[in-house]
Amino acid sequence: MNSDRPEGKGGVPYRPLPRRPIHNYRVENQLVNEIMGRYGVVNNRRENDARLSPQQSLGEDVVDNVLSKMSRQTSPLSIRKKKLPRSNSYSQDEENTDETNVLSKSLPATLPSHLPYSDDSEIEGNFSTHSKKDSRFEEESIHDITNRSNRSNRSVTLERAHLTESSPYQQRLSVKSREISQPQSSNAVRNIFLTLVVIVAVVMHWKFPNMITSITNNSQDKSTQTVDQGKIIFENNMKILQEKYNIDDDSILRLQTGISTIFSRMDSGSFIFVYNSKTNNFNLVRFEKFADEVAYTAARFLRNDISSIRHTVVESSNLDMQEHGELISRYREDVDRSGVMLVKEIDAVPSDLAMAFHYYCDEYDPLVKRSAIFFTLNMANCSNIPDPKSIHDIIEKCLARKWTTLPRENMRPLLTRVVDVVIDVTSVF
Repeated sequence: MNSDRPEGKGGVPYRPLPRRPIHNYRVENQLVNEIMGRYGVVNNRRENDARLSPQQSLGEDVVDNVLSKMSRQTSPLSIRKKKLPRSNSYSQDEENTDETNVLSKSLPATLPSHLPYSDDSEIEGNFSTHSKKDSRFEEESIHDITNRSNRSNRSVTLERAHLTESSPYQQRLSVKSREISQPQSSNAVRNIFLTLVVIVAVVMHWKFPNMITSITNNSQDKSTQTVDQGKIIFENNMKILQEKYNIDDDSILRLQTGISTIFSRMDSGSFIFVYNSKTNNFNLVRFEKFADEVAYTAARFLRNDISSIRHTVVESSNLDMQEHGELISRYREDVDRSGVMLVKEIDAVPSDLAMAFHYYCDEYDPLVKRSAIFFTLNMANCSNIPDPKSIHDIIEKCLARKWTTLPRENMRPLLTRVVDVVIDVTSVF
């Protein structure tokens, strides 16, 4: 308890009272200014007791007064040892220290906000208040900036979402624009490439015309080199046969032209060799050898000069089939392999089998493509032909007389195909 009294006077009687509520605590501003000291009320109360009358000097001791409480050993200003992170802050370590606990002994835990307290702590309080205001202002400004940026970002996001949800037409336009721009770029690259190719081609054609022509000719020559070489060999072989058997030029030319046409058109053709066994000095062996060599030379040409190829030979007197379909099936594979079939003595072929050669000799729809069918006919068996007009007419009438069982509607097409190219060697053998 604070029981200080002035010197030379006796003690003052005390009447303990309960502590008044803090809201009933009223102090006149003038009285506070008079009695409030720098670090307490001890000296001021001594001076006040000396001025007061004995009636007024009666004091009241308040139980559990705030001044009677032991204050905390640590000063509330010890937190100021940590400097605030501001550029305009200054150090007050010496003033903010409370090593003697003077402030903790003299000041209450909390002061009323309306008291005009104006000592050194006021500066610190003002500074702390301003620093709090500054920090609050900085926080508010940062908060405002953050809010504005968030609002702007939110507005941009909402605007994009609005555009995405509410304007599909704009999206289609943007997609179409990208689709158009990509082909334009690819077209530009392609146009540049084509332009460069054209320029290079023009320069090459202008400076090296002979080289381009030679390259074209070489490619064409390579594709026709095999054909030309085979044709040359065939023609040389036919000339050798002409000289060997003393064949006239017209007959050899017909053979060469007919076989070359078969090769180029990939069709079929027929050739018939006619001789007369009743002529003087006739040599059947020589004639048959000539026919075999012509058929062999044609086979090598039509099957790309294969030396091992052999033409198919059919002996008419040995045919024992019952119908022409059997004749077709028996020799078809052989003709397809060799390309040439030699039928000896066509007039000896039975009537029931003669129709098979209608299919072998059909040049428009051949049974075997690129094939030549050779026949031999002895004109001695075709005597007594009335009113012969030509060699073709004699052969057709002779065969029609032999194939009596063949229907009339089939006779003319068959004869037209069989009697196509006639090689008359009656005066040679």
